[in-house]
Amino acid sequence: MIKIYIFADSHKHFISWIQEYTKRLGKSLEVIELKPVKKGTAEQIVSAETQILLEKVQKISGYKVILSPEWQSISTKDFFRLIEKQKNSGNKISFFIGGANGLDYEKLELSADFELSLGKMTLPHGLALTMLLEQIYRCKEIEKGSAYHK
Repeated sequence: MIKIYIFADSHKHFISWIQEYTKRLGKSLEVIELKPVKKGTAEQIVSAETQILLEKVQKISGYKVILSPEWQSISTKDFFRLIEKQKNSGNKISFFIGGANGLDYEKLELSADFELSLGKMTLPHGLALTMLLEQIYRCKEIEKGSAYHK
């Protein structure tokens, strides 16, 4: 089982893609939307959302991956190996995507098993979610040996 936790109000520009990949992945995936903090300065919002996420991360067992543009990018094949290794070990995998102001990644680093970057550019959350869903789906298709991944 893979879970994705994301701070977001709306994915309106990406909803059809998100729904498509969510449908393709079926019961093997759950997307949990967290309500973004709206009040306070950017620093206060980052602090509050980091605390919310930290509480979630600490309660969850399994392999925890936090997304940030500052961390390590990996290839699709390496992402597949990461997913397969955790599945074969019997671990649930949880991904965490921060809010519009980002997160205090230094506080979260200690609770993460892996820090992943989808690239150095800042992305809309709906696009980041879409990209993550597509890569998870691609891993499923690689495992099946389908022609989707060439």
